This record gives sequence, structure tokens and C-alpha cells, in this order.
Amino acid sequence: MRIQLQECVGWPNLSWVARASHRQEVVEILHGSMVEHEQDWLVEGVWDGEFESGDFDRTDTIFGTGIRSRGDTLTFVSSSTGIDRLWYCHIDQDYYIANTLPGLLSVTGLSLRHDYIFYTSDIESVQKRGIFSCKKNIPSSGPDIQLLYYNNLVLSRNGLYESKKPDRTPDFDTFRTYDNYLKRMAEKLGENAMARGRRFRIDMLVGLSAGYDSIATAVIARHAGCTKAASIRQSSSLWRGSDSGARFADLLGMQCKSYNHDKSAYRNEVAIWAAAGREGGRNFSIFDYPKPLCLFFSGGYGDIVWDRNAPKIDEPRGGLNELLCEFRLIEGVFVCVVPWWGIRKARQIQDINHLEEMRPWTLGTDYDRPIARRIIETAGIRRGEFAVRKMNTASNSPLRWPSSAEAVRSLRSFLAVKGYRVPTHVEIKTMQFFAKIMQMIYQNTVKRLGAKKWWRPWMQYRSRKYLFEWANHELRESRYTGCCSDRWR
Repeated sequence: MRIQLQECVGWPNLSWVARASHRQEVVEILHGSMVEHEQDWLVEGVWDGEFESGDFDRTDTIFGTGIRSRGDTLTFVSSSTGIDRLWYCHIDQDYYIANTLPGLLSVTGLSLRHDYIFYTSDIESVQKRGIFSCKKNIPSSGPDIQLLYYNNLVLSRNGLYESKKPDRTPDFDTFRTYDNYLKRMAEKLGENAMARGRRFRIDMLVGLSAGYDSIATAVIARHAGCTKAASIRQSSSLWRGSDSGARFADLLGMQCKSYNHDKSAYRNEVAIWAAAGREGGRNFSIFDYPKPLCLFFSGGYGDIVWDRNAPKIDEPRGGLNELLCEFRLIEGVFVCVVPWWGIRKARQIQDINHLEEMRPWTLGTDYDRPIARRIIETAGIRRGEFAVRKMNTASNSPLRWPSSAEAVRSLRSFLAVKGYRVPTHVEIKTMQFFAKIMQMIYQNTVKRLGAKKWWRPWMQYRSRKYLFEWANHELRESRYTGCCSDRWR
């Protein structure tokens, strides 16, 4: 199959939408301006192989997405994480496949249904059930739209079907085998990111806090050539102090820029809400990502893979706090989740935490991550200087409502046009304060007693049910207009 490309000026940098048919030899692809492409492939991503060969369909470690043509088959490659996905649907004789939902809605003329209020819970199933057992379709004004995590899609003369990524992950029986794998993987990703054949330069950045996962991730990211870090000063808790990782950047020889967690400064906030209809990774939106493109190293999921007390992984689950899907396409970011490297052997990685050789790095507390601790202390950071207590800088709030002025105006306008009730400014502020206090009480008292959450009045706001629909329709109209998409409808 041959691919036919059309760059769409004004589209998000890394977005693409394809129209294909198993009965035709040519697959049409609309794409943003910073998508890399050759005669037989298109990619927005970084993987553990030679860039010029374009063999991202032959690996299980890629961060980003791509399309690869080989003979009479076409492979649509998804990211090797639980925080990015492919979207696709079947209309008449054509398949539409995309790495962007609002882009797919735009070129097909479809809309999300205003009478369906379960979009967010559908997306949340990737964290509750896992990347393979999650709900894999959502309703639209036409056919259902399918979504896919981790695995690839293959188009052949027999139609479109899901396919597992090649299994290239080695076994991990000791800390050394795993540690060597992490270092070598970082080196390969760095070589790919800095390949001479790329049209657009990729710089690197790591998110850094005072906790286990991000510091261990920074140590690993150095092997890729990463020398820059970003950190948020404030912890989400009122009494746990600063969560800044700036001092660890100094110890690792990295430059670090620290940020105040100013909720009014969220960038492209609508795109964050489009991921799942919830706050997700809004705190990541305040970072100044290197331009034109950035490989961003994250320690997400370390609380599962590297935690000695975590439940055993039967099926990897997506992380809702790092769903940057549409945001990263606009900003030009590849989200590289280090604890997801080798996720197919997650149980083996978890078992390393319990090996006798890990005893010197085991604390026996409820905040105990021997693998991460050994990585950090081996890098020269002394015990007692990091991970003293569990903190976070997440932007989650029990009351789901945007914070930046632009996003608030957009949501209010959407609700008004649709005829939905628009909460007043006073109502929102009052409920936000009330929700925060009740959440703090629950987290620090009632939850520890094993009690379930009590009555939560903010759950009664119907507007929270429309956040996913709002954000995706807003992006469809503001980011995916023009181009040649009209002729596809």
C-alpha cells in the first residue's frame, strides 16, 4: 500500500488522520507540520532503533505514533504506554484512523453525543481495568469510535485488525539485568532522538521532584543525553512542604527550572480536558518545553512498578494524571514514561524488589521502592536527602472545573449554547473550597479507617458530565479547520 501525504497548515504539530480502504492501494493522510515522513512511513515519535530505517513497527518501545507501509499491509503504530492511544472508525467503505480525536471528528464530520454522559467514565476504565480490558469504544453522532492502547492496527486486504507489538523485552532476573536494560534503552532513545536524518530537532526534558520515581527517572534520562529538568515547587498538600527537585538536578549535573503551581497559568488547558474530561496532567502544562520538539521523561507508574508494596501487575493500567494526548500534539512533546519500559515483564521487575540482593535498599515502610532507591543512591545521592515522605504536585480536584481564563470562557460559552445550566463564579469558588476541605479530611482520617467516600455534592453538577464533549468539540473547531479535510466528508 502507498501513502499519500497532505500537510495541514495550522493543525497541531504532531497530529495525523488517515483515510484508508482495504480495497484501495493508496492511503490518504492529513498531518501537522512537524510529523516526520519518508516514502513508506510517517512518524511522530522516538523509539529504540535507527531513525533512518523507520522500523518503529518492529519494536515494543516507541513513544509517539506512526504509520508504516510494507508491501500490501499498513501498520498504524501506537505508543508503548497507557497514556496515549489511537482512534478509529469505519464509515461506508473507508476506515479513518488518527492519533487525535478532535481531528478525527473534524475530517469525518462526526460529533460526540450531547445526550451521552459517560465519556469520562469510559476513558477512566483504562486505569480501573487496564489497557486491554478497558472500554474500547465510545458513541458518536454516527458509528462508534474505537480506541486502542499499546497494540498496533494492521490494514491488509482482509480489513483492519488489532495486532500485538513485537516482543523484544528481555527477561529480568536480577537488578543488574534490569538496570543495564534501562541504561541501554536510554542510550538508544537518545540516539534516535538526535538522529541527523530528522528534519526537526528534538531536545530533552525530565520532570523532577523530591520523590523516588522522578529522581530515578532523571538518573536514567542522563544516559539518553538529557541535561534539563523542570520542577514544581509546591506540594499539593498544605503541610508537606516543597516537592521541588531542583537540588537533585544540581547533584546530577542538570539545569533545572522551577515553577510555581499557578493554576491560572495552565497552557492549552482545553487540550488537557480533551484527554478524559478531567484535569489529568494540567500541572505539566506550565512547563516550558524545549522547541521545536521535546522528548519528556516521566516517572509515572513508578508507584506501581518500583514500589515494593504495590499489588502484582496482571495487566498494565493507564495513568489518568499523565493523559497529555491532545496537549502534547499541540506542544510538540513525546511523553516517555520510563517505568513503562519493559512493561511486558512487569511482574519480573516487581519481583526484583523482593530479591535478597535488594535488602540494603529496602526500608520496610509503606513508602518503599528498592529499585528506584538503588538507582538513585548508586548515582551518588545520599540516603535521607530524598523520598523522605510521599508528596505530589498533581492538579486534581474533586470539583472538575477549568482554571485558566480562556478555558473557563470556552466552557461557559459551550454550556450556554447547548442550553445547559452554567454555574456562577461564586458557586464554583464555594464548591471548590468545600470539596478541597472534605477531600483533605477524607484522605487523612476516614480513608485510613477503610470507610468509603461520603456524600459529595459537587458530583451533582451536571456540567462535569460534558467536559469531554466540550473540550473535544472546542479543539475540533479551533484547531482542525481548513486543510483539505472537507473533501473527505
